[in-house]
Amino acid sequence: MTPNEIVVVCQVFYPDSQSTSQLLTDLLRGMSGGGLQITVITGYTAKQDGVFPPRRDRLGAGIAIRRAGVAIDYKRSLVRRGLHYLCYLAGSTIELWKLRKSSFVFGVTNPPFAPIWLWLLSKFFVRRYQIMLQDIYPEGLVGVGRMKPHGMLTRFWRAGNRKALQSADRVLVLGRDMGELVQTVYGVPSARIDYVPHWSAFEAAEAVPAEKAQMMEKLGLQGKFIVQYSGNMGLWHDIESIVKAAAKLQKHVEIHFLMLGDGVRRAKAQQLAEELKLGNMTWLPFQPLENLNDSLSCCHLALISQRGGLKGVAVPCKLYGILASGRAVLAMVPPGAEVDLVVQEEKCGRTISPGDVDELVMAVLELEANRPLVQKMGENAFRAYRQKYTLGSAIRKFQEIWSKTAVGNRDGGAHPVCRI
Repeated sequence: MTPNEIVVVCQVFYPDSQSTSQLLTDLLRGMSGGGLQITVITGYTAKQDGVFPPRRDRLGAGIAIRRAGVAIDYKRSLVRRGLHYLCYLAGSTIELWKLRKSSFVFGVTNPPFAPIWLWLLSKFFVRRYQIMLQDIYPEGLVGVGRMKPHGMLTRFWRAGNRKALQSADRVLVLGRDMGELVQTVYGVPSARIDYVPHWSAFEAAEAVPAEKAQMMEKLGLQGKFIVQYSGNMGLWHDIESIVKAAAKLQKHVEIHFLMLGDGVRRAKAQQLAEELKLGNMTWLPFQPLENLNDSLSCCHLALISQRGGLKGVAVPCKLYGILASGRAVLAMVPPGAEVDLVVQEEKCGRTISPGDVDELVMAVLELEANRPLVQKMGENAFRAYRQKYTLGSAIRKFQEIWSKTAVGNRDGGAHPVCRI
């Protein structure tokens, strides 16, 4: 194995617009200099200018892209999505076999069962691999009631995860709560778990005041206290509670809710807002990456939602964009979750119980009435971003981890879950 060759396996990558793709693309771009050669095995993204991207591609001088599977619009139905998964796994298996003499493989949980797949391949031709856990399955599906805690499929999946994670050279987690779950549920020694928090999808030299955001003027929201939710509205998130809170705050005309993004839970929540005839809530789609700094700046208070029962399962990456935009955080997350830890440590916001509409209403009212405190929280958020959550910080952490891997020390000299 040579330290200058890395094979990365992730179903979404450049030019895909999903957050996983954007963050991983920026990370690998930053790491591909200095002679490091990276090969990314990914799936086909949506069409760009009417055509699918090529099977073989490059991103700069140091990143080779190999697309596996079939080029279809897989988001149109569950059948297409399942076909896309299966074809991607089959094609990626072939690509990994072709690259079997290369260095170690680095995989992420996209698709969700990637750890088990890599463990199975390690029995044949994948010599060493690492896993970065972005979401932990089946724990997430169990947490939201989509799978039974002691069902047969759940037991099989957990047994496979245990084998896969214990066999990995290293397991990278995005949150300290995730690290604890991996130790307690899957028995992975702490010496082989690395805490690598996410980073912002954009770089910010300074925080832009809400009143100077271009979106604020375009939407005619000047003079309002803007409470914003921006990002994925998926299974892990409680969007309807935000709508119900907005309904209870309608008489407070100075408060306005701005909802940016999309996901499987948006349609039902937006329908509820329409039924309630809310005039204090604006809905917009995902914003282009180049506009993200401005759109995230278009608020005074930024919301994060993580449903109860999901502690340790995932870390909402929207936190780091909020920190980079210098905004106070109002987090509806389980106690002890990574977001809760960051908010408490950095004094950059407030955490409340998931699903508690009355507590959400009270928190918004109290913070709106104390604008100096909200501004101070935003300043603390931006300082935390500059110190800990930039892309440069992430690159340095990955360089440290991969340098340990390069010398072949599986336990990395006792590199524990970091406590910052």
